[in-house]
Amino acid sequence: MKKTVLALSAAAVCVASAAPVLAEGQNPMTAPVQISMQGEASMTVANDEAVILFSAESRRPDAVSASNDAAKRGNAAIEALKRFSDKIDVGTTGLSTNPVYTRAKEGEVSEIGAWEARETLRVTVRDVSVVSDVLAAVVGHMNYEGITFRVSDKAERAQRDELLKAAVADALRQAGIVAESIGRKSSDVSVASVRIGSHSAGGPRYYAAPMMKAERASANVAPAVSAGTTEVSLTVTVEARLPR
Repeated sequence: MKKTVLALSAAAVCVASAAPVLAEGQNPMTAPVQISMQGEASMTVANDEAVILFSAESRRPDAVSASNDAAKRGNAAIEALKRFSDKIDVGTTGLSTNPVYTRAKEGEVSEIGAWEARETLRVTVRDVSVVSDVLAAVVGHMNYEGITFRVSDKAERAQRDELLKAAVADALRQAGIVAESIGRKSSDVSVASVRIGSHSAGGPRYYAAPMMKAERASANVAPAVSAGTTEVSLTVTVEARLPR
């Protein structure tokens, strides 16, 4: 399977206009010049968490039988996942039962021909090394629909300090360039304020193609999946000043 690399969205670095900052009663000729700069930093981080979606569907002549069958498959999957309890979180995200109507002929009215029940599970895997084993454990009971790999909140927080330092340094570097371009020294730049803003997105996604049906699975074969990496970015806006 080819490796997929997804990136978090990143704001572009830009230079804002320079303008004098006036206090009440201050002479505009002596007021400091304000420079608004946007700095950015990014790093590639290994995805350390996965979210897997499973589903079970059943069509039976009556609603109770369909619901019981779907629930039975879901319960079996949850039971099979118990051996990973220290590495995963399991939650039921959907449980529904709906009528399936017959196709009516001209002049006739559609009738309920069967009932279809569906149960969905969401499994968050905190250790990506067991993703294939989790898939293999469930595939005999439910269908797996897709996997999303991502950077956990814990891992992202661990990188935040370094990203913040680098983003501020990037903004100040640009402010220094602006200062030098108007005949001043970069050392003349002073920081008035810093605003922090970041945005993140999901990681690589693996789809079962075609979706493996539990009733057609001849063996619990663990598919090979790659967690990939995510580019984590952080942006800051620095309001800097230059004395006149």
